Amino acid sequence: MQATLENPIRISPLEHQNPVLLPVTNTRISRREESGSWTFQLYGENIIKTTFVPTGYNAGENISNAVIMKPSPGDTLMSGESDHATQLGDQAYVIHERGTFSYRFGNKLYNIAAQFFAANGYHGFQFLMEDNENFFGGGERALPMNRRGHGFGLYNRPAFGYGEGATDMNFSVPFLISGKGYGLFFDNPSNGYFDIGNKKSDMLEAGFSSGEMNFYLINGNNVDEILRAYTELVGRQPIPAKWVFGNMMSRFGYRSEEQLMQILAQMKKEDFPVDAVILDLFWFGDSIRNTMGNLEWINNTNWPNPVRMMQTLKDQGIKTVLITEPYVLMGTKNYGESKQYHAVDYKSEPYTLTNFYFGFGGLLDLFRNDAQDWFWTKYKKQIDAGVSGWWGDLGEPETHPADVYHNLKDLGFDRPFRAGEVHNLYGHYWNKMVFEKYRQDFPAQRLFNLNRAGFAGSQRYGIFPWSGDVMRNWSGLRAQLPVMLGMSISGVPYIHADAGGFAMGEKDPELYTRWLQFAAFTPVFRPHGTALGELDAPHANIESEPVFFPEQTKAIVRKYIKLRYSLLPYNYTLSYEQAKCGKPLVRPMFYYDATDPDLLRADDQYMWGDSILVAPVLHKGTTERKLYLPKGCWYTFFSQVKIKGGQWINELVQINDIPLYVKAGAFIPSYANLSNTGSVPAVLCVTYFPDTENSSFTLYDDDGKTNGAFENGDFELLHFNATVDKSKYVIKLSSNGGRFEGRPATRDIWLSVPSCKRKPIWLKINDEVVNVETLLKKEAGSETAFWDPATCNLHVKTNFSAEALLVSFEI
Repeated sequence: MQATLENPIRISPLEHQNPVLLPVTNTRISRREESGSWTFQLYGENIIKTTFVPTGYNAGENISNAVIMKPSPGDTLMSGESDHATQLGDQAYVIHERGTFSYRFGNKLYNIAAQFFAANGYHGFQFLMEDNENFFGGGERALPMNRRGHGFGLYNRPAFGYGEGATDMNFSVPFLISGKGYGLFFDNPSNGYFDIGNKKSDMLEAGFSSGEMNFYLINGNNVDEILRAYTELVGRQPIPAKWVFGNMMSRFGYRSEEQLMQILAQMKKEDFPVDAVILDLFWFGDSIRNTMGNLEWINNTNWPNPVRMMQTLKDQGIKTVLITEPYVLMGTKNYGESKQYHAVDYKSEPYTLTNFYFGFGGLLDLFRNDAQDWFWTKYKKQIDAGVSGWWGDLGEPETHPADVYHNLKDLGFDRPFRAGEVHNLYGHYWNKMVFEKYRQDFPAQRLFNLNRAGFAGSQRYGIFPWSGDVMRNWSGLRAQLPVMLGMSISGVPYIHADAGGFAMGEKDPELYTRWLQFAAFTPVFRPHGTALGELDAPHANIESEPVFFPEQTKAIVRKYIKLRYSLLPYNYTLSYEQAKCGKPLVRPMFYYDATDPDLLRADDQYMWGDSILVAPVLHKGTTERKLYLPKGCWYTFFSQVKIKGGQWINELVQINDIPLYVKAGAFIPSYANLSNTGSVPAVLCVTYFPDTENSSFTLYDDDGKTNGAFENGDFELLHFNATVDKSKYVIKLSSNGGRFEGRPATRDIWLSVPSCKRKPIWLKINDEVVNVETLLKKEAGSETAFWDPATCNLHVKTNFSAEALLVSFEI
């Protein structure tokens, strides 16, 4: 079939009750055409893979390991000119006629006229978009959430000092979600591009420089359903350690133990919680250039005893995270012994980079097992010394000339691969290496791997990507919403920013305040900036820690950091929802309904989980913030005032706070006075925001550190249910009976219900009815209940049996 722009693929999801199907019970069919052959294969219930092999194409290897789901059983091939169908239960796909395909999922039918193209050194597919069809995703882009009308590369690259409008950034994911209710995933890591109606308004084009030509059609009614299916295909992220949700002290960079400890002491003195410190490249050298690859504590004056330092930090509940890069430069401690593991030139000689910002040297070929083993020895030495997490920088790779070659023989491929063919997989295989080596040598430890590059499926290797070297200005702040939301619905859930901004700019307390208020409701909270002192004298020296800002700024930031700590049980439950169902922690407003135009327009706000709406302040001097409250009822987060949804509102704002709302019917669990995620809080506060409909929430808890706790069943689920009738709310708390090390034998629960100002009318704790008339008497004992009239909170102690608490309040 000859490709032309006038005859593209068309995807048209249609409701079709009676499609004509041939009753063939296999899950794979193939048909040949003059220009090549098409193959179709069913994955699970909601995914069909389509592959085209062009005649004479000799670069069609699939070197990606993104897909971990196995195709459905059956491997019968069919070919010929007549119509064909394959069916599994109520799933089927049909070839109606030459070059036109219909994919059926239950009663939903997608009609596709397939068009392969080859032009300008690229091969790929074209799709005709419907007039009102929107597309979202594609990885890391500072573009509007609806990517239609835009084109961008599928090639991981750094974007130093970026702001709004940045297209090509550090982390490409060739996955798109259509507002019509399906996803498209192209499992091809080679240098490529998406053009989503940019060159031609009704054309979606996906082009790749090499590799297998395929796409996966993923069925779903909304973003939630599509992401559930997609993350079953490529994997989900393991639940991180609880400390990952704490405050991370980070900058470019701490230059000595004395400096680090002085700043930490100031943070603690001024009552800022801290759970980790992150050390940039000065741990292995005294300058920015020509030290990369040492991977040792070189300066004994600046770092006299790293083992003792890390133990001192650990004793305070603070983890140490070190930076690494995949480059080894000339003149460093490891250059000579590492050369045999470097990527090579066309003569198979170790390639010497001469245009790399940090110095001359080589790039480790991390597709090779021996290179991975060598690199891991450097990691393991530091982990044994006390390192708790890692920061993998420059993993795009940042500098990767086209004439560099990589050896993929350990992956089963004999020929050398050019840089452009494997570039997007480099960071992915680095992520894989660190993850698998940890599982091998430190099987009980949950991995924290801060990085900025990878590919589809990298999330299953425990990665925490940040959004690159963003400009320290308001445009940089505004860019974070589409970057974060786009990555989140691309299946990469822990994307976050250098809070406060990284590159250049000025010290602006208002910008810093607004950025950190926003960052409190993102997957990782890590203020980070550039403060190099005399090493970078011409540029501004702007510290990232709040103790270096004015008192008003410190007070506000302290409030939001502590708010983040108080929400740890809610935030940690979001990681469980992600690991179990593929739900991102950060969700666009249209997450459950991409057909509502108001939800689509509300792209400068988002949902933190299903219950908390966040509307960050994104412009300097803002005094009023327009936002959209979806249908239903909502409560202001701080004052707990009820507001009807389904409307746009203008909220007056001051520097102290950003607009935050809670969905009616939500249960929000929190801790009081938590200063470190490693401590066990005495009280679990639970606030139920009343609604007119029944609702529920499940809280996840485990020991917060042991790898595999969720997978092995070493956790507890606490269930909260609210039933509403004409005169009362009935609230039930129960447990699945789960057990884990450190689980409290009893839990102190403070239950709050805004608008309920009188004590309960009926109460049962651990299957025993309590006389509500005694609730005002605060008694000692392990199984007591107390109503505090000052706060209108019910305090109970429970061992969380199958039905730990049943309580009724009058409406």
